[in-house]
Amino acid sequence: MSQPDTTQDAELLLRFARAGHEAGYPTADLEDRVLALAHAVEIEDAQISVTPTVIDVTVGQLRSQRSYTLRVRPSTVDLDRIARLDDLVQDVLEARLDADGALTSLEALRDQPLLRPWPILLAAYALAGAALTPVLGGGWREAVTAAFVGLVVGAVAIATQRIVRAEPIAAPIAAVSASFSATALAALGLDASPDLVTLAALVTFLPGMTLTIGMRELATEHLQSGVANTASALVQLLGLVFGVEIGRSIALNWFGPVGQIAPESVFDAWHLLAAIAAGLAFTLTLRARYSDAYVMCSATVLALVAHAAGAELFGDRAAAFVAALAIGVVGNLFGARFHRSALVFIVPGVLMLVPGSAGYNSVLQLVTDQSITGLTAGFDTFVTAISIAYGLMLSTVVLPRRFTQMV
Repeated sequence: MSQPDTTQDAELLLRFARAGHEAGYPTADLEDRVLALAHAVEIEDAQISVTPTVIDVTVGQLRSQRSYTLRVRPSTVDLDRIARLDDLVQDVLEARLDADGALTSLEALRDQPLLRPWPILLAAYALAGAALTPVLGGGWREAVTAAFVGLVVGAVAIATQRIVRAEPIAAPIAAVSASFSATALAALGLDASPDLVTLAALVTFLPGMTLTIGMRELATEHLQSGVANTASALVQLLGLVFGVEIGRSIALNWFGPVGQIAPESVFDAWHLLAAIAAGLAFTLTLRARYSDAYVMCSATVLALVAHAAGAELFGDRAAAFVAALAIGVVGNLFGARFHRSALVFIVPGVLMLVPGSAGYNSVLQLVTDQSITGLTAGFDTFVTAISIAYGLMLSTVVLPRRFTQMV
């Protein structure tokens, strides 16, 4: 067998590992796919270790091992790219593609990313803000206001997503814009709660999925990735709270104090319509295929229904765990049936549980001198995140292995 560092087979593993990391695969999923590719192209004794910033790949037998290190950057989930990479893996495993063909497909994936017109993306952010409002306990006034503020948040997201240097400050800028706009609109006569509107408009920026993945990786002993993802989620939360406080301070100084309305959230038919609308919005903001819209909507509806049923049957503390278990089981069945990553179902479902919103509220309460309630809410954040993580992990245990492994 030729030396692995001179073969296209080894290059395929490295290029796929980089592309998969950029697409936002969780650590375990990316490692499984790289090892499956290594087996398919007959590379001996492949090993891989993935963290948010470094990928290490080792191939060959012990005495003649070759090691490769890729420097990478943390990335967000791109469901279209994940779907295309899943198709590539399946084609290689079923011998429809060789290493040359797979490398060509990876180049096409890099050169032809999914691009959507900016007006459609703006509408998606507005729809997400309006759709999440009922779930968070708001009424129609908050929903209308959140749609306007969502447009502002979407404009910030679109303007910063192509500028690498702007990525670290995108969330704080969006938070300043959202908080200022929500408070200003309330001061100008829209009788809506600025804090609730701000939260609804910023749900697309909340690191709920990152925090959940971090907790899951810590629980499964992927310690480096777990610590890095958890820290990244906390830093993003702090950035959002910083931005919200700056925006609120400016608005209050210019327009004076505004009232707050206590949210009331009782599960009803409007929540189901809101979940469907949120699924459509997430299809665009998470860069999923249009053909996957029904999957995304099914996931968001299931998340709300399972959460409400879990709260009714087992109590509020167990609701997130029950909902995550249901999302994981259905998502894994979907992935096995269509040879796809379960993420297309799991990610929107987890986002509907909004674990990040509790963290946002806890840090916001701390910086506004509500120390006791802030610490309590902060603890609840991690309980919710670990509940979701364990629910997703249990879903892979209760199903036969063939339903939890795409490759």
